[in-house]
Amino acid sequence: MPPRTETPSLPFDGPVAAPPHDPFPSRAPWADRPRLSRQCRAILDQLRQGPTSNRDLSGLALKYTGRLSDLRRAGYRIGIHSQDHVTGEVIYVLLGEPDGGDARFPR
Repeated sequence: MPPRTETPSLPFDGPVAAPPHDPFPSRAPWADRPRLSRQCRAILDQLRQGPTSNRDLSGLALKYTGRLSDLRRAGYRIGIHSQDHVTGEVIYVLLGEPDGGDARFPR
């Protein structure tokens, strides 16, 4: 049998199409954004009341850092107000909402 000189085409050869959805959901209109989980809503409510320690947040969700990441991904600006390297206490503060509002100055 003679050797093949041509490589058969594969089903995935060709141009790669762009993903059908927006990879940045925080840029999507509010109605199209995914809903926040119960734990995210609880943490957000706590942060809206004022600066909150990691001890308080761990009472709401054991993996509170993951929920903070979810909130940041949803467009909330969350910062660190203070951090004690000796005790490990971190104080988080809500700096802004996804609509561009400043959480420090409620309307």
